[in-house]
Amino acid sequence: MQQENNPTQGLGIAGLILGILSIVFAIIPCTLLLALVLSIIGLILSIIGINKANQLQVDKSLLIAGLITSIIGLSIAGLWGLAFKKMFDMNETIHREYYEINQNTDDVEEGNTVDFDSLVRENDKTMDELEEYMDEIESKPEAAKPVDNKAKK
Repeated sequence: MQQENNPTQGLGIAGLILGILSIVFAIIPCTLLLALVLSIIGLILSIIGINKANQLQVDKSLLIAGLITSIIGLSIAGLWGLAFKKMFDMNETIHREYYEINQNTDDVEEGNTVDFDSLVRENDKTMDELEEYMDEIESKPEAAKPVDNKAKK
């Protein structure tokens, strides 16, 4: 059996292995950056190998497989990256809204403190007026006071 001399076979194997590893690491969310790096390197090796194979007129099957697996790994990692970005954006929005709500609550509480103080002063004034009125009623003669019929029975 005669073996064909294909100098791009090494690039094809490397691209395929890196593409497969990038898919594996892209499926795991925590290894997103590793998957991106592996898929980009696999993509570059596969593209270089395909260009070289076109010039030498040799088989490109391993190179195409490496290119496809690298693209799949890059796509999965990219989707995870977009999902994480969306989650972080939502988290930032929630924190910003929470801060604004607390800020508004603090403003309202400060405003209520001022209003509360004025209400206390008003209440004290009203209580003083009520005490004066009660003193006036108590100082009037007995005839002017209302009669309590229940107390007599």
